Amino acid sequence: MEAKLDRSTETTFSPAYSKVNVAIVGAGERGTEMIRLLREIEGVNIVGVCDTNPNAPGLRLADQLRAFTTSDYCELFQLPDLGLIVEVTGDEKLRGDLARLKPPSVELWAGYGANIILELLEAKKRGEEQERLFVDLQVAYDQIWKHQSELMSSKSKLESANEELESRLAETFFFHEFFKALTSYLAVDDVCGLISDGVNGMLGAEISCVYLLDAEKRRLILRGFQGRRADAFRQELDLARRGLLSDAVLEGKLVADSEAKRNGGANWTTNPSDVESQLAAPLQIQDKTLGVVCIASSAHRDLTESEISRFEAIANMGSLALQNALFHEELERLSVTDRLTELYNHGYFQQRLEEELRRAERFGHRLSLIMLDIDNFKDFNDAYGHPKGDRVLKTVAMIMKENMRDMDIAARYGGEEFCAVLPETDLAGAAVVAERIRRQVERQLFVGDKELPSVRKTVSLGVATFPDNASTQSQFIEKADQALYRAKHAGKNQVGLAGGTGKTTGAGRIKA
Repeated sequence: MEAKLDRSTETTFSPAYSKVNVAIVGAGERGTEMIRLLREIEGVNIVGVCDTNPNAPGLRLADQLRAFTTSDYCELFQLPDLGLIVEVTGDEKLRGDLARLKPPSVELWAGYGANIILELLEAKKRGEEQERLFVDLQVAYDQIWKHQSELMSSKSKLESANEELESRLAETFFFHEFFKALTSYLAVDDVCGLISDGVNGMLGAEISCVYLLDAEKRRLILRGFQGRRADAFRQELDLARRGLLSDAVLEGKLVADSEAKRNGGANWTTNPSDVESQLAAPLQIQDKTLGVVCIASSAHRDLTESEISRFEAIANMGSLALQNALFHEELERLSVTDRLTELYNHGYFQQRLEEELRRAERFGHRLSLIMLDIDNFKDFNDAYGHPKGDRVLKTVAMIMKENMRDMDIAARYGGEEFCAVLPETDLAGAAVVAERIRRQVERQLFVGDKELPSVRKTVSLGVATFPDNASTQSQFIEKADQALYRAKHAGKNQVGLAGGTGKTTGAGRIKA
């Protein structure tokens, strides 16, 4: 990007969250069920359905949804902004053709991806079964009341039977309402918190916690707890360091320890002397482990078989709800993420910039914005090809993330242009970050294979700070953009600063 873009006429911004456009390949019974389920999920837009059978029920449902229908799956690739294809035909050859012919920007969910949808359907069916069970138990309860004189010969036996029945009905009602509440939440933290609440309420647990598994890093991450303050729980656990929670995850079964102090202590708490009895169950769907739930007490406690069964039931229900929440979280992530670079997309950048500007204005903080452009990127693409150019974009994105804090927001602005929002950072501080990024890119080798030699690329950056350089969002972006273009016109591979006078040239900084 060499010519200066005129953004002065921009008055609106892209939406912060965009729906993921989904196409279904296969419109038989499974495809029809998936269409019905997915259309209820916020963040999903069914844009196309394909089946070679013109009478497939899913095609009629797609017509009702005003989705594009076709018998040729290749036509799905032409749908604008298509993000995901779900294949449910079970045809291995078709699956391979889709994987080979689909555009790179489109994801394909066939084997495991389709199973996720089926698991959601199973969760729905289990919910319906729970509903029927509750109704059946209520009918049984009414019949027992009606025929109590015939079934019981003494008042004490009748009262005892009624108490037991009421207890079971109360338990069934709890599970029914608990599962309804679990499936109503879509946020992972909300589901984890409700699982902790559930085991506390149903089992009278003194302490409870939920950890989710990061399979790539082989670590357990705390996501929900009850009974103690946050600092009483370790935020992360190494799966290689054996303990009750690690054993439950690795063995895939319930693990109990009623003498924790004697056996080395609970390694999930910062105060092991506070825990005497503990019980953990894996949160898993079939063979996939999502995390672990644990209850504990400071005194010795042996749970009854009934209590252990209730604990396992809560873990099973929690696993289904957690799978649903993780699936929804992934859809939300896709809606705000640039697929190639894994940075935030343009729409999310605009929304977060607006939020941070309001916060900076309210609390009187500085807010800085960095605009970055890869120098001579078109020439690089023409010389080495777009796949190598994509590798450059990914590497620059990675370098940006490595040099930014968790609170900073890095995004792909468009094409080879990137941006970063730095809360509570003045111009000088942002310039240091920008210069650090520039130097690391300059030292990075690109391409490097047998046919093409390694080359170096450079970037030009512009930095502006609110409220020093701008008072509105559009002006803020314009000032950072102007600083970027002055850096490029001064010789590229530089950091330009908005405001002030003077400059340093070469691999350094200039002031606009």
